[in-house]
Amino acid sequence: MTAEYRPDLTLADLPIPIDAPVTRKWPGQMIEMADHIGAYHTLRVIERFGGQQIRVPIDPERSPFREILDARLVKLMARIYGGNELELPVGRNVLAEARRAPVLASVRNGDMTVREAARILGTARTYVSELVNRTNEANGAVPMRRPSRVDSRQIDMFDAS
Repeated sequence: MTAEYRPDLTLADLPIPIDAPVTRKWPGQMIEMADHIGAYHTLRVIERFGGQQIRVPIDPERSPFREILDARLVKLMARIYGGNELELPVGRNVLAEARRAPVLASVRNGDMTVREAARILGTARTYVSELVNRTNEANGAVPMRRPSRVDSRQIDMFDAS
């Protein structure tokens, strides 16, 4: 699930990338959960329930996770955490890191300018430059799709043949 670049895009609009990795910024509880259900699904749980204390029922049919996880993962969560209360971290920084990865990858790839990325991320250009040039954050991330700059309805004036 890769976002497509739009001029009005903000960090909050960006989806969690399906290939989001566990990073060193993740708290231990999220790492443990990711070991069971994967990084992407852990981020979805944190996005929806972060900062809350959630009672995980033993019965998967009563699970609060049913609305965001598939049946197999809901059963797994019930088996592992059933009967316990989870104090889920807010995860704001971890979610931001995951969401901004395609943007940083686009800058590294030359598909987006630092200025465009800074506007989307709501931060300074110097910070984006530092992330792109001095860290390995988002290495291996899939860049954002950029819509074609050529209008398919336009007639080609210079035939390439």
